[in-house]
Amino acid sequence: MPPVFDHIFIIMLENQLVDAVLGNAFMKQLAGQGSFLSNSFGVTHPSQPNYIAAIAGAPLGVSSDDKVDLHATNLVDLLAQKDVTWKAYIENLPQDKTKQSKGLYFRKHNPFISFTNIRTNPDRLARIVHADELAHDIANNTLPQFAWYTPNIQNDGHTPPDSFEPGNPARRVDFIAKFVEGFLPPLLAQPKFRTGTLVIVTFDESVPHSDNHIYTALLGDRVPVGMIISERYDHYSLLRTVEENFALGTLGRNDATARPFSFLFGAEPVAFNWADHSQPAEEA
Repeated sequence: MPPVFDHIFIIMLENQLVDAVLGNAFMKQLAGQGSFLSNSFGVTHPSQPNYIAAIAGAPLGVSSDDKVDLHATNLVDLLAQKDVTWKAYIENLPQDKTKQSKGLYFRKHNPFISFTNIRTNPDRLARIVHADELAHDIANNTLPQFAWYTPNIQNDGHTPPDSFEPGNPARRVDFIAKFVEGFLPPLLAQPKFRTGTLVIVTFDESVPHSDNHIYTALLGDRVPVGMIISERYDHYSLLRTVEENFALGTLGRNDATARPFSFLFGAEPVAFNWADHSQPAEEA
């Protein structure tokens, strides 16, 4: 059976509670333009193990944001086995891709570089690219089937400029929204990008930690519009959705038992009930 989506494009943002993100007018509007996962969660804290879990099916013992080198299988292995094309677009990626951080690039937000079988494989390493390559790939109809996009340390909302009061959560969300509004709608306006592409806008974790409840919106021309999906999902579900779409099999970790975004593949979604959620319908 062919994939439902020709391309899957994941944008990973940073450190916000779902209610705070929905409090921003643009981010709330964006959620209504596709399907919104009202019960979406990060899997741990701090940031880096969530990134690792999203492409490996487990944090693999990572419990900090320190530099790690992992000798383990990952999503790229599954993609390679099925000849599914991929790239990781990383903003402000330095020439030496393995650096812990340089300027606005932080290695901890680039999970692909932490895996030895990616970092030491020239072909795989070449698929971790500067984000500027995205425009070229779209223009030349070479957008890969699977794409990951990591904004820089400001655009992801982790440490916005001082003018956006980095200590103020609401202002951090405003900066995220400013970035997403300038970045994503122009992409979705291009048929070469939009046609057949599932765009997933999500967050690594919620800070303050609370229950790790995060914002996740699904967009694209094959995504139901205006749906609120109440089934519980997490980063393992994100990975499983990629695996299911491209018939990759699983890594045999938490992804093997995770629920994919099944409604995208024709399953009937669980009815949404606002009584099970903290916000009333008119504020969602």
